Amino acid sequence: MKILAVDDDDLALEILASALRGAGYTDVISVTSGAEALKVIEESSAPFDAFLLDIAMPGIDGIELCSMVRAMPLYATAPIVMITAMKERHFIDRAFAAGAMDYINKPFDPVELGVRIGIADRLSRQSHQVEEAATEVALLKSRTGVGAKFAAEDPITIHDVPRVISMTAMENYLLQLTYWMTLKSKSVAFSISGFSTVHAQCDPTEMYDILSDAAYAIAEGFKHTNHLVTYVGDGRFVAVVNGSGSAIDHEILKSIQFEIDQTPPILASGRSCPITFEMGEIYSPGLWSAPNRLSLLHSPQLMARRSGATESRHSAAA
Repeated sequence: MKILAVDDDDLALEILASALRGAGYTDVISVTSGAEALKVIEESSAPFDAFLLDIAMPGIDGIELCSMVRAMPLYATAPIVMITAMKERHFIDRAFAAGAMDYINKPFDPVELGVRIGIADRLSRQSHQVEEAATEVALLKSRTGVGAKFAAEDPITIHDVPRVISMTAMENYLLQLTYWMTLKSKSVAFSISGFSTVHAQCDPTEMYDILSDAAYAIAEGFKHTNHLVTYVGDGRFVAVVNGSGSAIDHEILKSIQFEIDQTPPILASGRSCPITFEMGEIYSPGLWSAPNRLSLLHSPQLMARRSGATESRHSAAA
């Protein structure tokens, strides 16, 4: 596993490299600035498998660097882990919104670091497998007109929609928050009505485009808030919003439904595919202990049957 570590503190880099060696990771390149990191990335003959970034650095800070690396096609899915002394909520939110997969506070436990990097290693390998499969599928599709299916329940990652992150990143984000941070948070789930039918009727490219359009509509609905959104499979999305003063209520379903209604997804046949959203109840992650917060992502029971189409009809009738 080839790792690029970036920190403006030489001692911190030495400690990090030592901890990584202890965990069995010896192919580590260390640099002390964002500008130097970009130069190393550009000149590297072999791609990096993961990135470990400090946040507080002069010039290009770690969050800016994270965003720049994530924008590179080669590293669109590469694990990026923030390793920083910054514990304030706005740093955590900005880092995950920029594309970080995990967030580790200094001083770190070397054993925990090894475990977390091990997870990043596994995800990096999976990412390479997906990229190789995607190339094969593209070739197969060009020859036969078909592509590989992904299961309805697969929590695929939606790319290129601001503040929409992978489910793994959302899990790490929720676990990173302190109890007091979660008291200022709200979460809510949305689902695509009749998703199993839609999934059965679409090829993989069409299905991904539909999910991307749905994710964009949800993110637009929350655009005036500090939020993160993830797709958890089975046509379900979960949004987590930071701010005790954020006005999040069931009225937001109307704006999200309106957004998707303006430009419904178009299938390859040219036929439109109207989407109706359903919205769950609004929860505070602070109601649960840290591990149980993940039930926000995995429990279908959190979904209520409040329909966007129903909301739109009620709004029109009013």
